Amino acid sequence: MSITSENIAAEPLKRLHFLCENLLAEGDLNKIKEETANAVQLADEVPEPLKSVILDHLHRILGSRGIDRAHYYVRSVIRDIGSSASASSLEFNINLWKAYDEIRTDSLWILGKRDREAGHKGWYWGNFVPQIPHQLMMRYTRTSDWILDPFCGSGTTLIEAIRMERNSVGIEINPEVYSRTREAVQSLPHDGTRAEIILGDSYTVDLVPVMERNGVSSFDMVLLHPPYWDIIRFSDDQGDLSTSPDMESFISRFTQIAKKSIAVLKSGGYMGLVIGDAYRDGEIVPLGFRCMDAVASLNMKIRGIIVKDIQNTRGKRSSENLWRYRALKSGFYVFKHEYVFVFQKP
Repeated sequence: MSITSENIAAEPLKRLHFLCENLLAEGDLNKIKEETANAVQLADEVPEPLKSVILDHLHRILGSRGIDRAHYYVRSVIRDIGSSASASSLEFNINLWKAYDEIRTDSLWILGKRDREAGHKGWYWGNFVPQIPHQLMMRYTRTSDWILDPFCGSGTTLIEAIRMERNSVGIEINPEVYSRTREAVQSLPHDGTRAEIILGDSYTVDLVPVMERNGVSSFDMVLLHPPYWDIIRFSDDQGDLSTSPDMESFISRFTQIAKKSIAVLKSGGYMGLVIGDAYRDGEIVPLGFRCMDAVASLNMKIRGIIVKDIQNTRGKRSSENLWRYRALKSGFYVFKHEYVFVFQKP
């Protein structure tokens, strides 16, 4: 058996479990607190996030003024040890919810600068920060699950999936971007996870052979980060959404891709959509909510509408004063946010 943090933690957890079972039979509060002090030392050997949860319970035992309250927290320790037995440190366990400080449950995400660790680079103009797929995959998927990204780009989703021990499939329409992303993804240590990139149009690509080759009947999550209409033209391919001649064409083609993605998403699976708005002819085009309505019309439940901050892009970073001048002159506001919509398939 290989040595892992789970193996190392097994012995302290067994001893903690045995100690707590004895504490439930103890009727002397002072003796309970004496043994709890020993349990604190054992808990220090347990990896996070379980360690923080157990220590919180143990300190509450030490602060208890009665037997019943002390026994209540003893039972909490036993429960959490049991619930962690089959859980990976990369999986969300609701019984340990207090330990997941990193998981955001509010609808305003101030994420700051992009994470550049573990292969994440900023070379692709139009990619999204890896903190977004990290948040969604941590909350809604488990290790070894399969993630589909129909707008692969520089591979942010795939790289983060590898990092979190999830499998993934990405589709990229631009040959040059495909080649560079494929090389970047293949250069990472996979440790048993699989990541496959397909060159083609998300609307016409046949996913069945890929799924059959990997023994996958459906995907556990779909993450969509389409072009924000024609703000950035990513290629001249007519299948590229950034070449859409007008808003209605963009929404129609986006809806077709979303529908195809939903068809291979498992029942109960989640879809994340990252999208921002656009300006056209002096007016704001509510691209985000148009796309949200398009997905919702495909019998998908809206589970979250999140507003995320936008750090200065390459194009605006060197011209902040110019954009401020234009905004003041024309009466508009410079975009500093985008949306993360979360849907669930019934």
